[in-house]
Amino acid sequence: MSDDDLNRVKEDLAAVQRAAGFELPYGQEEVRANLMLAAGGAVAVGWALVPHGLPAQWGMVPLIVLAVVHVVRMRARYRRSTGRSPIRRREYTAGLVGMVVVGGLAVVYRLWATKLGISLTVAGGAALFLLGLSMILPVLKDRGRMPDLGIAVPLILCGLAIPLCPVSLWILVGAAFVVGGAAAALLTAHQLRGSVAGHAAN
Repeated sequence: MSDDDLNRVKEDLAAVQRAAGFELPYGQEEVRANLMLAAGGAVAVGWALVPHGLPAQWGMVPLIVLAVVHVVRMRARYRRSTGRSPIRRREYTAGLVGMVVVGGLAVVYRLWATKLGISLTVAGGAALFLLGLSMILPVLKDRGRMPDLGIAVPLILCGLAIPLCPVSLWILVGAAFVVGGAAAALLTAHQLRGSVAGHAAN
């Protein structure tokens, strides 16, 4: 059997395990990553609150860097040659592709909103609402995606609040990631404990 055939068998077996609920698409690394997102959100809130004369949106840079570095590092860790979980590898690959696609579409959306004279407040609120909504849809199909609700719900609420609150949108976005990161970390840890307990019972 060639290496390609062996890899195909491994991926098929991993797909069966995933469908049967034997393997979650995340691990303890995601608990730490979500807590780092919460910390990045706290930095964004602090940056927006402290008077320093610099753009408030710069406070989001650590948050973005943390997210990108985590996904790139984990994708390298779960590359095909390591023989590690194909399910996790697919998740990180999808994460990288998703970041590129969402980033590109965000630029197009911002240019479109500017061209139409839509304020950043309204456009940003709508974008966050739709982003959070899109994260809920996979949860409806796959119970293993439950931790995504931790981020999705705060993003939806943040998107609705931005046009209504006189507070800087960057404070609200940072706060959404503080709450969302902490909630996602708790949900991830809960799912992992449940998975371990289920395997022990079997």
